[in-house]
Formats: sequence, structure tokens, C-alpha cells
Amino acid sequence: MNVLLAEANIPYDRLIELDDINSEFPMTDVALVIGANDVVNPAARDDKTSPIAGMPILNADKARTVMVIKRGMNPGFAGIENELYYLDHTLMLFGDAKGFVTSLVKELAASIRVAA
Repeated sequence: MNVLLAEANIPYDRLIELDDINSEFPMTDVALVIGANDVVNPAARDDKTSPIAGMPILNADKARTVMVIKRGMNPGFAGIENELYYLDHTLMLFGDAKGFVTSLVKELAASIRVAA
């Protein structure tokens, strides 16, 4: 995962290790997942028969609300459905991630100005 983030020009000193961040998810109001599949699939943790059983994942499903930005419902590299996408507290946003994130940032900035 770190290689992909480095390709997106995210500095390594801004990255948090999986073991360090997973304990934060139960206290997180919103987890924003962009284009990930297998690395956030709870089946790796919960389903011993899954092809990804035991694989280290981000426990994004433990956040109060999960927003997933993807182009579609295609499976990840493992070729399996992602249980995260069907949880009651997951919102699926289909489309271009850059466009969604740009819109979210604008909305947040506008709401901060209104609240101030």
C-alpha cells in the first residue's frame, strides 16, 4: 500500500503504520476509502474460509461511518466481493475520486466559513 501512496506523491513521513492506525478506527466518525478493495475487506479478519483470510487490513469498517469512492462494484485483486460495501454504515459513492474529494473539500470549507 505504501508504494501506491508514494506514487500519489504522499510523503512517507505522513504515513501511519497499519498496526498503529487500526486502533483508531472505532473512535473515528468518518473513514474515507478511495478505490481500495481487499485492503479494507473485513472478510480477511472475519471469514476463515476467505481467500484473503489472515491478510492484514485497515479496519475501516470499525469507523462510525465509512464513505467509499469507487468507479464500480468490481472485486479487487482477490476476485471476491467486499463485505464492507454492504454494511449499513457504509456509503458508496460511484465516480471519479478526484472530483468527489474536490467537492467534499469545497463543502467542508464552506461549512466552516458558515459556522465561523
